[in-house]
Amino acid sequence: MKPEKASHATREELIAENNRLEHHLAWLERQIFGTKSERFIPGNDQQTMLDLGTGVSPVPPPPPQKISYERSAAKTEKESEGHGRGPMPAHLPIVDERIEPENKLEGSVCIGEETSWRFEYKPGSLYIKRTIRPKYVLPGQDGVTIAPLPPAPVEKGNAGPSLIAHVTQSKYEFHIPLDRQRKMIAQQSGVLLAESVMCDIIKAGCFWIEPVYLGMVDHIKRCRYLQADETPIPVLCKDRKGKTHRGYYWVFYDPLGKVVVFVYHKSRGGDVPKTFLTGFKGILQVDGYEAYNAVCSQPGITRAACMDHVRRYFERARDSQPDDAEYALSIIGSWYQIEKDSRTSNLDAAKCLARRKEFIAPSMEQFQVWLKERAMNALPKSPIGEAVGYALGQWPHFQPFLNDGDVQLSNCLIENSIRPVAIGRNNYMFKGSHDAAQRGAMIYSIIGTAKRHDIDRFEYLTDLFTRLPASTNRQIEPFLLHNWKSPKDNAS
Repeated sequence: MKPEKASHATREELIAENNRLEHHLAWLERQIFGTKSERFIPGNDQQTMLDLGTGVSPVPPPPPQKISYERSAAKTEKESEGHGRGPMPAHLPIVDERIEPENKLEGSVCIGEETSWRFEYKPGSLYIKRTIRPKYVLPGQDGVTIAPLPPAPVEKGNAGPSLIAHVTQSKYEFHIPLDRQRKMIAQQSGVLLAESVMCDIIKAGCFWIEPVYLGMVDHIKRCRYLQADETPIPVLCKDRKGKTHRGYYWVFYDPLGKVVVFVYHKSRGGDVPKTFLTGFKGILQVDGYEAYNAVCSQPGITRAACMDHVRRYFERARDSQPDDAEYALSIIGSWYQIEKDSRTSNLDAAKCLARRKEFIAPSMEQFQVWLKERAMNALPKSPIGEAVGYALGQWPHFQPFLNDGDVQLSNCLIENSIRPVAIGRNNYMFKGSHDAAQRGAMIYSIIGTAKRHDIDRFEYLTDLFTRLPASTNRQIEPFLLHNWKSPKDNAS
């Protein structure tokens, strides 16, 4: 009898293992060939879905802006000479600015002028901005005066603030590789910029972005509630020709201040968030990845869980155990619907929390009972067993959601900020070095935060590269995105 029991047990284990492998194969095929949408639409027989009758009307796109410029008259070859950085393309539109010296006295005699130029960019066209500085002999032959050259983002360089802003935004918001950009600019304007110039433009932009980025990092560490996540990024290795290193962008988001900060690191180890968040006190919302255990165990830090990750486990189990999976998804979906209704009603944190305690807390308590009962019957390695086990492991960390109206049900806000990295990986494939990866982290932080504040990225970057070269480290606060004011607003 004993051999028969052993054989029967082995047979049951093999059947369970075969079912698990078939489920994972079906899931992988769906990821590769099918839709990747995580949206769950329950059947008509699902009695647990709450029909609150909420809906969001689509927001119409902004009207297109018409941009035009006046082409200046052609200049002579002598007038088109620059300051030694190559001849100025005479076929491009030219915008002149004339800067007079402040100490020019009445009776001064102009004896010449200094001319410099740089490339600038406005949507759809490259143009020249030429700076003319007349030189004067003061009355009584008392010396010569000339206005100083305004600070520029690239000293003695031909890249102006708007061109740096355009190249930076095109790569990190629109995911256009630099080589593709230079070919597009050449087709539009007839000017083929060197590959090294394009790389130097990104480096120059990051030089001025860095102090603002450090100010954002300081802001993140002073928040009381953060979301965190991480995503891989391939980085080219100098010591292994043709090989890439799997680095990581660690992302930290302040949902209340709408500030997102990317940090690059070679490792995915738990020491990274622990070191970065030194001094942080508050609620940290993360998934079940064990690397967050070290930082979440620090005094003053409360761990909050992400319901999206719980839901995904049940979504994967729909093919093998549809009844249990769809029951769980419908219950969880009802909580998302209540949260959506609160947002569309513009309820404050106190009112959101009151709704949670009235509608969600009792449902979560009942769902936890169901999870414990299901755990006693489900095979631990089956899809539904894994979903139930993950949910029970994370359940204590949903208490902050039921105690604080500002804490979100999921980490979806930070995942939306990470999505551009995934799109970028498909276009430029890898980062050229670890330093380049960190430069990318700084730019992703700026662009992601600007999006959250509905700030025009091109306008902001152009203003940053224009005014910051004349500022000091103590004047960074006005350039932080949650403080920044458009020059158009200041002018009005």
